[in-house]
Amino acid sequence: MTLGEYQTLLHALYRGDGNTPTSGDTKWTHRMYLLHAAINMWDSQNVLWNELWVTLEDAATGDKTVNSSDLEYDMPTDFRFLGSFVRTTTSAGQLSFYQVVQPQDAELYKGTSQNKVIVTGNKKTGFDLTFLTQPTAGDTINYPYYKEPFTPTSTAEVIEMSDPYFGVYFALGKLHEQDGAGDRARAAFAMADQKLKVMKTQNMMLPNSQPNGPAGTGGGFGVSSGWGVTRYGAIL
Repeated sequence: MTLGEYQTLLHALYRGDGNTPTSGDTKWTHRMYLLHAAINMWDSQNVLWNELWVTLEDAATGDKTVNSSDLEYDMPTDFRFLGSFVRTTTSAGQLSFYQVVQPQDAELYKGTSQNKVIVTGNKKTGFDLTFLTQPTAGDTINYPYYKEPFTPTSTAEVIEMSDPYFGVYFALGKLHEQDGAGDRARAAFAMADQKLKVMKTQNMMLPNSQPNGPAGTGGGFGVSSGWGVTRYGAIL
């Protein structure tokens, strides 16, 4: 669902007609901000949403190629935290894996040949990935990471959440609440809550016959692997 489609649906439910405000109109902007509030509400749940797991390869920003003398590389602007190992790939497809360690432990690995990386930075200054040993120049860098949610501001931009009707009903509830229509607001919020519950359930679902742990470990959550400990289906 695009921001424009959201505006059309919200107006139809709120006013019962097709006279949707146009982009730039104060009502359009107000309702866009209500969607942003809904996205924040969705994002703040005690859930790691599948929609927000991405890879450096697909990111619009972030350094993706090893330079001959650089250990430090910019991470994507929407980066939050890593999901697993950092890896580099040669032009022939050979992989090297780098384990993530805490920045305060970096000194323990300097001068060694162990493949380790650290992440430093914050939302204000941006995040950096630092290799503690020099990777091979020309190799491709990649890693899975959990990102910030996208907040659309133009008509054609798409809402990320799996059921954007949560945003529609959340905004509808807020509009009725601001009008003093308590019963209508409660009904809309109840619909939004139901949409959120279904998204949480679907977020935990795997296709049929899938194991609950990484392949080849011989077990489920919390089992030891060759690299670290697996927890919640991810390698740490």
